[in-house]
Amino acid sequence: MKRYHWVRLYALLLMIILFSLAVFVGIKSAFSIFSESARQRSIVRGVQVIGDASDAIISSVGKIAKDAGCEQYDRLLELVKVEDDSVLSEKELEGYFRTGYSNKIKDALGKDSSQICDKLNSFIKEAKLENVSVKDNGDTHIEETKDNTGISALWIRNVTIVYDDPLTGGRTDTVSYSIQFPEAIFHAGNDDLFRYCMVAAKGIYMTGRTSSIIGDVYAGEHNADECREAEIVYGETGTYGGFNMLSTQVGMRSDLIISEGDININGSFVNMAPNNSQLECYAQRINEIEGFSKDASYSLDGRYFDTYKMEEGPLNKFLEAKELVKDSLGNLDITSIYYDSDNDREYNGKYRKLISGADVELKNDFTGIVATRANVIIERDVNFEGVILCGDRIYAMGNNNIVASPGVARAIIASESGEDYMFRVRDYIGGLKDAGLTDPDYYVIPFRKD
Repeated sequence: MKRYHWVRLYALLLMIILFSLAVFVGIKSAFSIFSESARQRSIVRGVQVIGDASDAIISSVGKIAKDAGCEQYDRLLELVKVEDDSVLSEKELEGYFRTGYSNKIKDALGKDSSQICDKLNSFIKEAKLENVSVKDNGDTHIEETKDNTGISALWIRNVTIVYDDPLTGGRTDTVSYSIQFPEAIFHAGNDDLFRYCMVAAKGIYMTGRTSSIIGDVYAGEHNADECREAEIVYGETGTYGGFNMLSTQVGMRSDLIISEGDININGSFVNMAPNNSQLECYAQRINEIEGFSKDASYSLDGRYFDTYKMEEGPLNKFLEAKELVKDSLGNLDITSIYYDSDNDREYNGKYRKLISGADVELKNDFTGIVATRANVIIERDVNFEGVILCGDRIYAMGNNNIVASPGVARAIIASESGEDYMFRVRDYIGGLKDAGLTDPDYYVIPFRKD
């Protein structure tokens, strides 16, 4: 009996010990679960707070960028208004805009890592975020990426955001921010198109007495079954269309001469030289064809590219020009009217515009824009200033001065934006834009460090 009593005591004691152990293990497990849960909540909280801090930086820098864009655009727009608007091209103005935009943002954010971090911390403080800040790592800086056109990208590099937490010790994230550029257009229209004086989808043909061309030229090509008897004497062989000169002398000042077919010089003398910068000439071949009574010769003060043997850089420029012409002439197929602003009493623009679904014959000097899906014939002794856009062929009959004028073309498009005209050139020419400043989808885009 006594022995049984002791066994019961031992069993009771063992149960107490086991129960205590179970309670201890349970408490430890619960504490571990609680600690892990708290740690996970802290991590999530850290990620969220760092994200909120980054959003505050994005919002404030975005406002600085937007204001910088507006100020720089207004400043340059005033310059355009007081200067002869043919002096500064759209590309030059875009370069000035990007430089001024970048400088204003850099001035607002600071010159070195310490100043930039202080500025970014002020944005976080304004957002009333706690336990988070930008740490000066000594390498936070503003970076400009440049190409041959100027500033192509703007960054705030290596921003280290730190979240302090007593439980986990905190969290750190390093972010870079890409600052986007708004689209700034100062001249109405399309400067890339308006630097051309002649654009013909199926070729350009010149003959007669001495003529001059100032501005870029685009001559497309056509199929053999579209050949015309009057064009046979120009010497087309193998390819049809392109840029053709017969028994004439032509002086050209151009930065870009593009012939989808050959350049045929039949019994003619042609001098090709740069207009503003460097002349680049694209063609399948340049053919010197001896005429019945005249020799054929040419001089080319620039770079010539065989369109069958181009490297990537020239090829891309050639393809960009083709795409520009395709977009610009694309709407001419819908043209079925004949409109001449000289016959429109409601038109009060300074320069003439002519839109036609049929052939256009220029018998008198013309300053403005001609757009037709058919042919353009420039009669002998007629001078032209502006841009000719045609879906077929251009024929110049001799003693013609043909000059590109972006200022004339811009003025026509700008005048159409402010008036309710029944017939507008912009409805028949693709790729035209109004002057103005357009915000990007996002002014600031974050990228985490790899």
